[in-house]
Amino acid sequence: MKVAIIGSKAEDSMENNLKESFEYLGHEARIFDIIDLLPVNNKYSILIDKLLRHYSEFYDHRIFNKLSERIIEYNPDLVIGVYRFIHPHAVDIIKEECLCPVIHINPDALTTFELQQVFASNYDVWFTKDPYIVRFMKDNMKLNAKLYCEAFNSHKHIKPNISKEEAERKAKIDVMTYGTIYPYRARMLKLVLDAGINLKIYGVIPHRFYKHSLDKAYQHKYIVGQEKADVLYGSKIVFNQMHYAEIESVNCRFFEVNGSGAFQLSDYRPILKDLLPIDPELVSFKGIDDGIDKIKYYLAHPKERYDLANKIYNYTSTRFSYENLVKFILSNI
Repeated sequence: MKVAIIGSKAEDSMENNLKESFEYLGHEARIFDIIDLLPVNNKYSILIDKLLRHYSEFYDHRIFNKLSERIIEYNPDLVIGVYRFIHPHAVDIIKEECLCPVIHINPDALTTFELQQVFASNYDVWFTKDPYIVRFMKDNMKLNAKLYCEAFNSHKHIKPNISKEEAERKAKIDVMTYGTIYPYRARMLKLVLDAGINLKIYGVIPHRFYKHSLDKAYQHKYIVGQEKADVLYGSKIVFNQMHYAEIESVNCRFFEVNGSGAFQLSDYRPILKDLLPIDPELVSFKGIDDGIDKIKYYLAHPKERYDLANKIYNYTSTRFSYENLVKFILSNI
């Protein structure tokens, strides 16, 4: 099977992980990234493209026509849209010319629907991770929406082959988090620091609204792939704050952490009962005070951390890899 994926080629992106997993299962896959159509690949060119697509229907239509031509030339058996801003006309052209299923997989929260291109497009199946959005699509628009769970790349995020205790001794990290530190996350993490907890933050410092209150926690490093898995596993606790737009869903970080064998404390969501082999309240928090209390408790009880992390890893590794996700997608088209 030849699979065309419309989205980002960035390392550790869903698109990249899907591509590798399709290939691992014996299929051919290629990512079609709109960045490849820009005259220059730099942050200014990308910003200009984004502004033009948002405000110019002519430009938006034209650049996705070009992307469609490349996909049609590839002649795929399946097309997967991951970008949320794919022009609806491009979906129609691809379906007409390729005569194959064209589906969409939304890996993000509902704040990323941009101009609602996803709802205006004629996909064969809409896969989304939030039960609330699935109900909204089905009940209000009669779309063929299906609930899926995100995943971790079992070939990139590999649990280190040493004991958790030894990994923690080498890493010397009490609590860590990673990714984009939005203002709501910054306020929560400042409260963690104020509680006297040794916190380390991996990722890029925000370019707006940053007040340097987290300077001492920043590691000034963006972690991906196996290095990410090593840091996660070596940390005593990974603190995972869900975006406020994760109404009934969880983020990709949740699966990456558990799939690396790390110990995680995350925001509570009712769906956790379907994603964990234990009582979710043992490894989640309801409010920052509860989160800080649990951080302090588990820092003082390492044996409980090790046991819980191992149970969750064994459960996650057999259910939530990208190979599992690919098989699920193919069985629901």
